[in-house]
Amino acid sequence: MRIQNISNTVNFGYNKQLNDTVNKKLENAKGNRELAHTLLTLNKFCNDTEDKLRKAEQANNHRLVDMYTTLFVNVKPLVTEQLNARFPALNYRKNEIQTYQNEVTSKNIKDEFHWMKETLDILNEDEEAEETLRSLSDAELAEKFRAEQSSADAIIKPEPPKTTSQQKVKEPAGAKYVEKFVPTEDSPTGFDSLGGMQEIKEALADKIIFPLNNPELARLDEIEYGKKNPRGELFFGPPGCGKTAIMQALAAESGIPMYNLKIAKAGSKYVNESATNVQDAYEYLAQVAEETGKPVFMVMDEMESMTSNRKGGGNGVEDDKLVSTLLQIIEEARGRNVIILGATNCFDQLDDAIKSRFDDKIYIGLPDDETRKSVLKVLLNRRTKGVKLASNEEELAKVVQMTKGFSNRDLTILTDKAALNARKDNRRDMIASDFEIPVRDNQNMKVKEANYKASQTRPAVGFSRNS
Repeated sequence: MRIQNISNTVNFGYNKQLNDTVNKKLENAKGNRELAHTLLTLNKFCNDTEDKLRKAEQANNHRLVDMYTTLFVNVKPLVTEQLNARFPALNYRKNEIQTYQNEVTSKNIKDEFHWMKETLDILNEDEEAEETLRSLSDAELAEKFRAEQSSADAIIKPEPPKTTSQQKVKEPAGAKYVEKFVPTEDSPTGFDSLGGMQEIKEALADKIIFPLNNPELARLDEIEYGKKNPRGELFFGPPGCGKTAIMQALAAESGIPMYNLKIAKAGSKYVNESATNVQDAYEYLAQVAEETGKPVFMVMDEMESMTSNRKGGGNGVEDDKLVSTLLQIIEEARGRNVIILGATNCFDQLDDAIKSRFDDKIYIGLPDDETRKSVLKVLLNRRTKGVKLASNEEELAKVVQMTKGFSNRDLTILTDKAALNARKDNRRDMIASDFEIPVRDNQNMKVKEANYKASQTRPAVGFSRNS
């Protein structure tokens, strides 16, 4: 933009006398005083911005000129239109056009991109448009404005209607209470990436993955044997033993999207709101399943925080409402292509009715010898200095026996610490004895498995009884 130096004279730019008159009228306006005050503020803003433009030009401050030009050129025509409509006797637009025209002529302003010239062009266009409107008959005017339904009190011209592609789709109410699981580099890539749990994997493959991948055979199974599609699985047991990992592996193995219910966000201190939020989350996932044409997993982790056993008193009516909502959700999930995956460390604290709704209650306890061996192989093979130990059956067996009583999560921590021991010792390969100190120093990590088993349940699936 080429900067024009314009002297700061008494008569430059906007018509001072005209604008003083307009501003006084707005200050003393009756009727819609809020609208009058808004117009007064905007007009003073235009006057003040034009003054600053002149000073910025005199100082050759290009940055300020560009900034003030953007503000002025966008606001001045809109304010002029409103003032012209509000005070028709003052001929506000014509007087301002004449003032700017005199300025352009007297100062020989030829730069078409100059703020004053640009503003003048817009005001002239508006004036021509208004002259055209005056020439139309009443019938023609009525036809022209019937579709527009413009408001006389509008301060800013409404934006043209957005096309369908531009319209912002309103997010469903329940979307904010769930979070789609996005795998990381450490997430299971399927059942093969998890050590052990062989019986659990086979059970899930038969009950969930098979009917999802073979709908025709699954329908035949239902007709011939009464085997229905899954509606939910409940995983319980001590923390760190693989409940979350098995659910993530199930999602990866089946290729079905998994959403975690954000319990902390869905919960509320207000009456009925917790139950409503959970219901909204479920309805949203049912809608996702319907739109995509494929099932979704809805994960409810730490279920004990949502479904306290009503026999134990719970927290009263509000807990009962939430439990009732969950019962209904689990009951109808099969018919809406939603598979509920529940997880808890406190099986006996869950409401009995909730437990009964799940197709299976799968106990995932401390890993037995074979499972620990599989988990340790996975962990050791992730680091180049652990590969030799992972392939040495005799040495690996020592680590398996050494780590008896530790959870899968504990094994990760112990392997990390054992690796550090090898690194400190001249960066050599890992050996079995690297685990001795971490195992000795972290006995407190072991959990009492009896505290997490159900008081009455069938034998643990996938683990030996004497492990």
